[in-house]
Order: sequence, then C-alpha cells, then structure tokens
Amino acid sequence: MRLNLVIAAIAILPFLVGTPIFAAESCTSWRQACISSNTSTSQGANVQKCTAAAKDCESRCKQGQKYFIGPFNGQQHPVDTCG
Repeated sequence: MRLNLVIAAIAILPFLVGTPIFAAESCTSWRQACISSNTSTSQGANVQKCTAAAKDCESRCKQGQKYFIGPFNGQQHPVDTCG
C-alpha cells in the first residue's frame, strides 16, 4: 500500500511543478512536438512551418545558439543537440 502511494506521488509530481511530461532535447524532437501539438484542418501547412522552424533551429544551433522557436507562439525552447 505504501509503495502505491509513493508511485502515485512520483507520477503526479511533474504536474505539480509544471514540468512537461516529455522534454524535447533536439531540433528534430521539437519539430515532432510542434506538429503533434498543432493539429488542425491545415495539417500540411503546420508540418511545413514546424519543419522550417526545425531547420532554422539546426542552423542556429550549429552557431552555438541552441534553441527552437515555436512557429505558432514565438517561444524559445532550449535544445541539447542540433539534430
């Protein structure tokens, strides 16, 4: 019983501290997160915008500026690797 409480506490901890469940660490990972979070009738346009943002991210990253800029909200998301 005590173990179940510990597991439940660990499972809800990210929600309490505001940390996302997944953390994209590369430009490619953020591209996938971008596509999956922006589903609409214009899915093809969303894929193009997210792909372009990932390519820009890779170019910036290779120059040492490691962040992905969301094409829909302009927010910067840190990346660890450029790929």
